[in-house]
Amino acid sequence: MIKLFRNIRKKLVTEGKTTNYLKYAIGEIVLVMIGILLALQINNWNETRKDRVFEVKMLQEVKKSLQSDIKDKQYVVDFFKSTENSINELLKMREDSNYPRDSVIVHLQNLERVGLFFPFTDGAFEAIKSSGLDKISNDEIRNELVHLYSYSFKSISIFINELTRPTMIEKFTLFAQIFPSTLHSGTDGKAQLKLQYNNFEELLLLEDFDKLLHKANLLTESITPRLINLVDKMIELENLITKEIENP
Repeated sequence: MIKLFRNIRKKLVTEGKTTNYLKYAIGEIVLVMIGILLALQINNWNETRKDRVFEVKMLQEVKKSLQSDIKDKQYVVDFFKSTENSINELLKMREDSNYPRDSVIVHLQNLERVGLFFPFTDGAFEAIKSSGLDKISNDEIRNELVHLYSYSFKSISIFINELTRPTMIEKFTLFAQIFPSTLHSGTDGKAQLKLQYNNFEELLLLEDFDKLLHKANLLTESITPRLINLVDKMIELENLITKEIENP
């Protein structure tokens, strides 16, 4: 092809067709420029495609992490709601000696267990941060990611792990004083705690039992709505990410 163009230029010069030569030269320059622009466009397209592949991969990792966190936090929310119900049931037993006592063990076990440490995973988000958050093309997802991992998770972690920790310790201490427990072997062979008490009716009327219910109620009322709000935010973000991943 290059030899052909060279021959054409040589022929035009030899024949003295200067005007035609200039037209040809300009045309050749235009063709070269078009070729360069096409090459640049293809290169840009390849880079954009690589960036998109990387973005989707990172978003898939974040989604996977979110799904795990949603499952864990929803389990905690469900347990706290169950504990709220147990507290109400125990209060009714305390106020009414004729109120059914058939589920008292379940309610006491919930009362004993309520309280938690708040861990969360942010490895996928940190990977995106280290690679550059600008890799995420969707502004809404990028902003929600930053808000969730840099603010929402950290604020609720501080609230649960630090601010409510004294109340949790007081609750556990009171429960252990009122209901001493011993280890025994369960049906599956694993060690389990067994509550020790003689007269439940007398324990219901203790001032410490009232304090115990109050402490547990403080925990559920303050933590449950925060966890529900957090789970809702995670689900919203997961839906946004799913939509973005499926968008070609």
